[in-house]
Amino acid sequence: MSDTSHSETPTGEVALSVPPADKRPEPIPYLRLGITGIFMGMANLVPGVSGGTMVLALGLYEDFIGAFSDLTRLRFSFRAIVVVAMLFGLAGLTIFGLADGIQFLMETFLPGMLALFIGMTLGGAPMLAKQLRPMKGSAVAFAILGFVIMGLIAFILRPGTTNPGWTLLLFGGIVGSATMILPGISGSYMLLIMGLYLPIIAAISVFKDALKTQDWPMLMDVGVGVILPVGIGLVLGLALLSNLLKFLLNRCHRATVGFLLGLLLGSVLGLYPFKDAQFNKLPRHAVETPDRAKPRQLRLIGAGWTADPDSVIYRNVKALANEGLDVLVLSSDGERGVTSEDVRMAREQGAVIIAYDTETPKEIRREARVEPEVDIEIVANTEFSPLKGVLAVLLIGIGFCITFFLGRMDLSKSA
Repeated sequence: MSDTSHSETPTGEVALSVPPADKRPEPIPYLRLGITGIFMGMANLVPGVSGGTMVLALGLYEDFIGAFSDLTRLRFSFRAIVVVAMLFGLAGLTIFGLADGIQFLMETFLPGMLALFIGMTLGGAPMLAKQLRPMKGSAVAFAILGFVIMGLIAFILRPGTTNPGWTLLLFGGIVGSATMILPGISGSYMLLIMGLYLPIIAAISVFKDALKTQDWPMLMDVGVGVILPVGIGLVLGLALLSNLLKFLLNRCHRATVGFLLGLLLGSVLGLYPFKDAQFNKLPRHAVETPDRAKPRQLRLIGAGWTADPDSVIYRNVKALANEGLDVLVLSSDGERGVTSEDVRMAREQGAVIIAYDTETPKEIRREARVEPEVDIEIVANTEFSPLKGVLAVLLIGIGFCITFFLGRMDLSKSA
């Protein structure tokens, strides 16, 4: 289509007019797309941080929503293809590159990581609030609605680990990818409260290891069993939400942004106060005893904790007896992590290994995944102390500053 238009002068002559420079198509900001893609990938690895917030912070949100919406409606253009390919390509590479490190930090430094995520999430609030000035009743009402919804999600759905099936992983991909493009709503956080976050992160790590070692059976098992359903859900969720969000932002922008602001503020409710370890999913591992008149038995092996009344883990697992279980600790050691001997014993005895505040090496994880698979529950130390409180406040402040000042960066001229 031509950028020029024709008009007739009073004398009947045809004159050409050129649209103002600010109406011409802007050059593709390759540098900005690259930076945004990297930050988008990092954000979607950590619960509480939204990839959509990073896109909005770097000034590419309308480009992103418009490009993806056009592609899903088969309206192909070079710009749309480049925007989507660079954002998702670099985000994907970042996710695969940092999955191991984020998994390690989530397992060994959970309170500090969650504090940082809280700050980074709240740091995106000023960006959305600025779009609502002057604040009106409809925006406030929808912000409250969004906050209440996130509060209900945070306190009804609890984080935990699970053995997800194909359908749940597909749904998790839809939910996670959809929220990935919403500013302030973290796809990884939604996966966390659905019990899918650590299984998916662990699957990415396994997939990478299988590629390196050319372990084709494991590659197929993880690829078809986890990566494929999540990937299909990713595409479906993004296609559906990009079109819906584009429609809502065009038709009722203020109410939509208000709702997103409420979701952003409410999302921190699921992170504070650094949720204690949840053991409500352990009973699924209980086995029937020879004497059916006796309660089912849950057999545990401990690493990083002991069967001592003063142990926070021991108190929690013994509380499962209230659910009609006989909890038996086969062995426990507070001075070391999980060993090959623990995995062997767990496999023979049908036990679950609980590793508390200790590192579980990759070779031990791989050994546990051999059939019959041994479940290793990784539990981070979330007990409160004054030092942790001070550190949490500091990390919340650092996280807030990162996102807040990132949103004020002027990269609009990068090309």
